[in-house]
Amino acid sequence: MRSEGKFYDDKNFPRGFNRSGVFTISEASVLENYGRTMRALHEGTTQPIDESETQFLAEVLGQQAAVSEFGKCWLKYLNHTNHKARSYTLCVSQRSSNSAYGDDDDADGDSSDSDLDY
Repeated sequence: MRSEGKFYDDKNFPRGFNRSGVFTISEASVLENYGRTMRALHEGTTQPIDESETQFLAEVLGQQAAVSEFGKCWLKYLNHTNHKARSYTLCVSQRSSNSAYGDDDDADGDSSDSDLDY
């Protein structure tokens, strides 16, 4: 596969592929050295010029199982960049404004039976 210069993804991997904790050293090297070509092939902005690029394109388009290092690496990259991370929000339920802790209005505990209608 041809190399068209260094590939960086500062949006998804601002500290680099090596320091992301996602890719092995070998995968990070493949992405950095061949990522521009792999992206162009995947997006269709360039055409494959040899057998390895043709195989790569078939693998990432799902036409055959990913067996090459390039195909596996690019699919792993896509998997980590296309799926949005789930975010969770902690919510506090809105309770009665009479009590800060959701206790009864009768917080001091001096209710008597005389307050009740039978």
